[in-house]
Order: sequence, then C-alpha cells, then structure tokens
Amino acid sequence: MNVKIEKMPGSKVEIKVEIESAEFKDYYEEAFKKVLEDAEVKGFRKGKVPRAVYLQRFGEGKIIQEAIDSAVNNTYFQIIEEHKLQVLDHPTIDIDFENLDLEKGLAYTATVYVYPEVELGEYFGIEIEKESAEASEEEIQRRMDFALNSKADLELLEEGVLEKGHTAVFDFEGFKDGVPFEGGKAENYSLEIGSGRFIPGFEEQMLGMKPEEEREIEVTFPEDYHAEELKGEKATFKIKLHEIKKKVVPDLNDDFVKGLNIENVNTVEEYKEYIKKTIESEKKVASESKFEADLLDKVCEGAKVEIPEVLIEQRKESIIRQEEERAKPYSISFEQLLAYQGLTLDQYKEQITDTARRDVLRELVLNKIIEAENINLTEEDFEKGYQNLAEIYRQDPEDIKNLLPRDRVAYHFLLEKTINLLKDKAIVK
Repeated sequence: MNVKIEKMPGSKVEIKVEIESAEFKDYYEEAFKKVLEDAEVKGFRKGKVPRAVYLQRFGEGKIIQEAIDSAVNNTYFQIIEEHKLQVLDHPTIDIDFENLDLEKGLAYTATVYVYPEVELGEYFGIEIEKESAEASEEEIQRRMDFALNSKADLELLEEGVLEKGHTAVFDFEGFKDGVPFEGGKAENYSLEIGSGRFIPGFEEQMLGMKPEEEREIEVTFPEDYHAEELKGEKATFKIKLHEIKKKVVPDLNDDFVKGLNIENVNTVEEYKEYIKKTIESEKKVASESKFEADLLDKVCEGAKVEIPEVLIEQRKESIIRQEEERAKPYSISFEQLLAYQGLTLDQYKEQITDTARRDVLRELVLNKIIEAENINLTEEDFEKGYQNLAEIYRQDPEDIKNLLPRDRVAYHFLLEKTINLLKDKAIVK
C-alpha cells in the first residue's frame, strides 16, 4: 500500500492511497464470501450458491462495492493511527473508478479536517488595562434614587397639563393610510411620559394635554420595528387622555430603609454603605470578566492558526443546544423564541459566527499553552474547582462531586487553571 499525505489550506489533509492488486484481491475474496453467505437463488440453500451461478445471476457489482468499502475503512483508519492524525470529522472519499480493476488494485483519496497547528505568540507578561471596581458617589446616588422611585406612589392630578415624568392614562388607536392596524389599539393604557417605551415622537406629542382632551399625532415607525408591515411606515394615532398622575417619591430616611427589610441595614448611612458594597461587588465581577476577555483576545492576536470551518460549525451547534436547554423551562422551543425576535435559525447561526470563531480560537490557543507549559491538575486544583462550582450552584461540594465526576470537569478545570496563570503573569496597567 502506497500512502501520500499532503497538507491543504484550512487545516485539511489530503490522503492519497494506492492499494496494490494482491491486497485488493484479498478484500475482493472476503467480500465475495460475505455476499454469498446472504445470497438466495432458487434451487440452492441460502449461503450455498456457487460463485459462477451468483455472478451469472447478479454480476459482481455488489461484491466490488463491498470490497471497496472494506478496503477503504480498514486502510483509512490504519493510516490515521500510524500517522497520528487528529481528524475532526468524517472524511470525504473519492474513489478512482476509472482505474479500478482487480489487476490494477484500488486507488482513492480521502480529504479530512485535522486539528490545526498553533504557533503561539507572547502569552506571559501581556500588558492589559483593568477597570476600577470602585463605586462613585453618582453611582450610589443613582441606585438609591432608583430604589426610591420603585417605591413611589402615583397621585391623581386634578389640575394642570401632562408633563415629562407624569403618568398618562389614555386610549389610543393607530391608523396606517386611514385604516386601523393590528395591535395599534388600547384603552386606559398607562404610560410614563419620557420613559421612551413608545416609538420616537409619540410621547413628546402628548405633552401639554389635559384630562379628557383628544388629539391626533403623526409618527414614523423605526426601520427596525418588530412588525414587518410597519417598518419605516408613517401612522396616525387618535388619542384621548383620561387621567394625569404624578409620581410621589418617598423621602430617604431611616424609616424608609427599615421598610426595605435588608438584614443588618437600618439607617441611611448603613443603606448607603450597603449600596456601595453591592455596586463594587457587581463592578468587580464585570471588571474581572472584561479583564479576562481582553487578555485572552491579546494572547490570541499574537497566535497564528488556521481555524477549520468544521470546528466553528460544531461550536455553533453547541451554542444552539445550550440555548435550547435554556428555553425548555419556559415550555417554548428555541425556534419560537427566535421567531419572536424576527429571526430564523439560519439567521441566528450567521449572527453567532464571530462568537463561535472567537471561542474556538481561544480554546485552540489555550490548549497549545497547556502543552507548551506542561500544565497539569493537582488534587488542590480539583478541590478548588469543585468549591467554585459549589458556590456558583449553591450546593454542597460533595454533592457537586457526585453530580460531576472528575472526567467531566477535568478539562474545564485545566482551562481555568491556564487562564488564571495568564492573569497572574499579566502586567495590569
């Protein structure tokens, strides 16, 4: 058997195989025996049909195909093992039927994606910025204002006109070219003016209205509006205002704080400190996440690798399976969720192409760093990894160990250890 392996663009290899006549004849003989075992011809018992009778009755087409299948399967996997090729999917097989003959042998070409070669750039000592996790006075005040507004009451205004910040209770009906359109009508609808919940220009044109006043307003639907038939279209809305309500925000005092029922928080000062710690905890998580993402992007930028399309497609399928699992508790299919967003599955796949490519690139580069630095897991690494999972899922570490055996989490822990090593050796600006 002669074998020639050529590298191709996109992390593919082309394997050209020539099986000599003597070897192919052996496959032919084995195939003939197998075919005869199942052959049925009137006048002969099953499996006892003479070769000449079979050939006269059926020809050798099935025998040749069986011999080809057996020869290709056996030799292909033998070559993969001998040459230590890390194949990523099933090969495309091209048989040279033009020269196929028992006296000439069998020639075929197998084309298959293989695990790509990765050439690392710099990965230790990378300079990277890290955002501050400190809470500003403005952030603390905004968070407290939000809490106050969430507890606000709405007070009916007997006099005055509709202003920004007021809540309007009104009827409306929309018309396109003088004809009412679906979903464009409601009665006693409550809307905070200035909230931006309606299409641009709608709320602004309601300003100055008085209770029981009627008004017509002209608007243009955005180009990205969810209803296809209304995208970019002009419409007229007939409005009747019934009530104007003003938001009455409570005072920030100790009584208000106690009413929030936050453990060990009873005064305004304690509440402010609680808000500060909450914001800083959130910002720390966001800062760490961005720091890690930026660091991995820089490490990957310095690497050279041809990413096989098959790995990107596999990653897309993985992302979709994750989204399908998330949709299950809501008794709705992922395709239905996409439809609500005006997307088909193919459009969604196109949207996640860059994300999938980034994920694959990061994993390829991290795997190469693991190999280059000979990174392995210790008992301490496993214990730490299980402890982290226990905190995330709020379960006992022993329960997590029973639920997720080592062989299921080892690779994840190894990637985490490698990322942490990169972070430890990074230069934070």
